[in-house]
Amino acid sequence: MIVLYNPTDESMTMQHAGISRTLEPDTRLEVEDACGKHVLNSHGMRGLCQLTYGCDEGKIQKEGIARNYEFKKKQVVEYNQRNENRKQMGLPYQPPTPHIKQYAIDLGLELLEPFAVRDAERKAISDSKEENTELREMVANLARQVAEMTKAMSNPPEPKIVYRAPARRKGSKKV
Repeated sequence: MIVLYNPTDESMTMQHAGISRTLEPDTRLEVEDACGKHVLNSHGMRGLCQLTYGCDEGKIQKEGIARNYEFKKKQVVEYNQRNENRKQMGLPYQPPTPHIKQYAIDLGLELLEPFAVRDAERKAISDSKEENTELREMVANLARQVAEMTKAMSNPPEPKIVYRAPARRKGSKKV
């Protein structure tokens, strides 16, 4: 008997001898040797692990998670390369599967898509619109202030001339 362990964050559906099984994240499943070997060969690169008596489970878990990360990264990179090759050959764009989209989001990798506005571009456009609105308000306020100042300068009040006697110095006598 072989104990299979899924240390990853995704469910793994596998099949052997006409029997389908799903191994949920962070779970174990004991299977026959032939089934275990077959499933490990097909899902080992996705992070599926085998537990044996006395093994370092923490180390095996880390290795499985690392293999799963590399698997996801490879899937996104290969998807991008395939579409670039298709573009060079004049073939139509092939849309990503939901799994590929999720892997790209999880890893923060960019999916090459034609005519699609990327998230960073969307954020930049949104920020520009907000800044544009703020600047328009500032310009409107400045235009109002200039209009008020122009109006005030075009109709200046009559200057009042007030005569003031020079101030006397201390200690000086009145003549």
